[in-house]
Amino acid sequence: MVFADADLDLVATALRSASFYNSGQECGAACRVLVHESVAAELVDRLVAQVRELTVGAPDAGDDIEVGPLVSKAHYYRVLAHLDRAFAEGARAAIGGGAWDGTGYFVQPTVLVDVPVDATCTREEIFGPVVTVETFTTEDEAVQRANNVPLGLSASVWTSDARRSHDVAARLDAGTVWVNSHLVLANEVPWGGFKGSGYGRDLSVYALDDYSRTKHVMHYHGR
Repeated sequence: MVFADADLDLVATALRSASFYNSGQECGAACRVLVHESVAAELVDRLVAQVRELTVGAPDAGDDIEVGPLVSKAHYYRVLAHLDRAFAEGARAAIGGGAWDGTGYFVQPTVLVDVPVDATCTREEIFGPVVTVETFTTEDEAVQRANNVPLGLSASVWTSDARRSHDVAARLDAGTVWVNSHLVLANEVPWGGFKGSGYGRDLSVYALDDYSRTKHVMHYHGR
């Protein structure tokens, strides 16, 4: 969620890795962007410039490779089908939008814009190198739309307003919320989601619960 007072260069640079790491096959990837309408065009320009510099190729093709293939043929066609459906629903690609030229299960790093409210690509996890960009007008609208999905693993809030960052982060129905960063993990803090994003927590002391069997034994000492 990107507000008008956010550092747009920082957002675009962060999304370059947070959205396209592991070809977008990352459960906490920044795959959906809600940006205030007043800065949407500026953010898209900066994000497209970052995406244009991404190097696509086989993992063993060189140390400069940033985006590799998808995990399987079936998933490759699933991601392409998501793109076809997004275009049918009115979205367009600011960059990318289809299969990568050549052999292998490569999809072009893609930024979708003009995405309609409640389009399928905003409600279902594509799990590929695809970012959707939607615009919003008010804070309440943005929070409502961010929460109106069946998943709730992670989110991020981008703003220079400290009070807003605390308030919006508290209102987002996600297990992890970053402020002015995304996909930064630390072993000391719990990782896990709400709603359809699973139960329990990985990392931190909370993860020990998943490896424990709690047993309650009560004795009556009366005779």
